[in-house]
Order: sequence, then C-alpha cells, then structure tokens
Amino acid sequence: MNDWFSQIESKVFTQISYMLSERSDAPFPKLKCTSVSQNEITYFPTLYLHELQPVEAGMDLTNESVNAVLSTIEIQVWTNTKELDCRNILSAAILEMKQMGFNVTMFPSITTDSKIRWGIARFRRMIGAGDALAK
Repeated sequence: MNDWFSQIESKVFTQISYMLSERSDAPFPKLKCTSVSQNEITYFPTLYLHELQPVEAGMDLTNESVNAVLSTIEIQVWTNTKELDCRNILSAAILEMKQMGFNVTMFPSITTDSKIRWGIARFRRMIGAGDALAK
C-alpha cells in the first residue's frame, strides 16, 4: 500500500526538528520540538508542528490512487523570554520550510501576555506522489 501522503507531517517535522535543534550547529539547541498537541506548555521554548487537513489534487481518469495533495503545515512556538526569541525561531522555521518548497501563507503572528510569547505561522505546498517529500 502506497500511503506516502500520510507521512508528510512526520517528514517535515523531522527536517524542522533536526535543522533547528538537533544538528551539531543548530541555532536553537534547547528548543523542544513536538508534533503532539499539548493542552499546557511546560517547557520553553517549544515548537509544535502539525499538518492541517490536506486536500487531494491531481486526480487522473482512473482515480485509484492519490497522485498529489495540497498540504498545509502550521508551526506554533512558545517562549517565556522576549518576543524576539519567538520571532527568531519562527523566522528560522520559515527559512527551512522555504528550503522544502513551501509557500508562507501566514507570516508569524505573535501574541504576548505577561509571561508567555506565542507565535504561529502557516505554510502550503502541492506535493506529488513522486516528490522528494513523498519518498
């Protein structure tokens, strides 16, 4: 069974997590990256990445397989330091998402309360069955 489309989120997450926090020269080595929704954030800074509902595209006449999907990825970041820290993490995420061919559909929006900074950005890309992200 070729379910490449169900693995997009994990592949994007792996790349973002590695590039931002895991590699030896990562810009944010203390950044916790997760793809599991959390009701309460207890570690700062945290990056949460998830794929919003994808849409099938590229149907052919037989329509027996998924040929492409329009994938939307949302990245949320929480910090308990200054707003600039939240913005810097999201900016680095934008650069990595652009390297994977995603368009930015929502540039970072930062919300601040007395202790927490929370930012969100969204990305979209058409991914075909033969695409590097699909393999």
